[in-house]
Amino acid sequence: MRWLAVKWQKWIAWGARLKGERGTIALSFALSATALLLVGVGSIQLAMISSGKAKYQSAADTAALAAIAPTTADEDMEDVAEKAFMANLNPSERNAVTSFDVTTETGRVRSAAITYSANQANVAPGLMGGPSTPITGSARARKADYRYVDIDLWLDGSASIGVAADEAGRDKLRLLSKNDPEHKNCAFACHFPTKLINSNIYATSEQRAHANGVKLRHDIMKESVQILIDELHDAYPRGLRARYGVARMARSWERQLALTSDMQAARDFVGTFKLAPGGNSAAASRLTPAIQTGRNTLTSGAGDGSQAKPEKFIIIVTDGMQFDWNAISPGPIGSTACQDLKSRGVRVGVVQLKYVRLDGDGAFNTWVKPVYNQITPALQACASAGYYFHADNPDEVRAAFRQLAKTLEESLRLTE
Repeated sequence: MRWLAVKWQKWIAWGARLKGERGTIALSFALSATALLLVGVGSIQLAMISSGKAKYQSAADTAALAAIAPTTADEDMEDVAEKAFMANLNPSERNAVTSFDVTTETGRVRSAAITYSANQANVAPGLMGGPSTPITGSARARKADYRYVDIDLWLDGSASIGVAADEAGRDKLRLLSKNDPEHKNCAFACHFPTKLINSNIYATSEQRAHANGVKLRHDIMKESVQILIDELHDAYPRGLRARYGVARMARSWERQLALTSDMQAARDFVGTFKLAPGGNSAAASRLTPAIQTGRNTLTSGAGDGSQAKPEKFIIIVTDGMQFDWNAISPGPIGSTACQDLKSRGVRVGVVQLKYVRLDGDGAFNTWVKPVYNQITPALQACASAGYYFHADNPDEVRAAFRQLAKTLEESLRLTE
């Protein structure tokens, strides 16, 4: 009997232990099931939020593009954007929208900036801390039309642009002309007729310079203007649409090439640009009256960059010195003509070609030397802010035109 009693006690202990273990398992299962439920609900909620954000964002993107479409009038942009936004949502999504705002920009650049917010319904409000989760976002669309610009090149064609481009050239030309019966020891290597014969007959002193490898300011000016055209043409794929014109300034202002969008034609024409013909009289430099004459040919002021109203730039390339013996007061360019140009909204760029000193030359000593230090300040005042460039030698001239092209591009704010 004792043996049976012992067994009975063991059975009772085993049953109690089994009951306890079952309770623990049940509790553990309950806790695990709750955790799994929360994870499942959370995953579903996150998926819904992600899907909702994508849906609202897609609707906003579509709305921004609709607002700037060519068929959308400026005054309808906000209304079109809102209608497009709502049209891409289902009824429940539309009802969930709490805000929708549109900011527009019109003109050559059209843009629409959209911000929105909505309350995404939660699948289990009690578990997710509330009935909804806020969703916010934004979208922006921008379109820039081509930037149209007129670049009118007003090039100094007076005798002094025929001076050698640097001091070494000046000295070489003086040596080459030492026996010239009309221009003895002349460094003023312009286009004046010459009677000197040195194994070749030179019809002009410019031919003499070229035959002996001397570059004149005239040559460097043409090369550098072509660099400007090339540099600006590189911006063509980014939206710049430029027209180029050429005028010559000497005794008067003369239109040489009408504004043309044919870049190659403009470039080729610049390569053939000639100084004013006719010797001393026709090659005089009356820069101030010439600029005023050119100003009077302008039919409109500043443009907005559209095809109908291109922005206007006038690029003056000169040494800045004017004189016509006793017909006009010798000295630097006058300020009134330049101010008149700028007052019309035209941006004026000035590239100053260094006036190489010709000490000892009669014309230089008489007319230029007394006012030599006034030339640069006058040209700086003529230019629009940030558009004055000075060059002392051929390399600097080329660099100045490249910098001018960069400045023009930056001011035009080209957009892809």
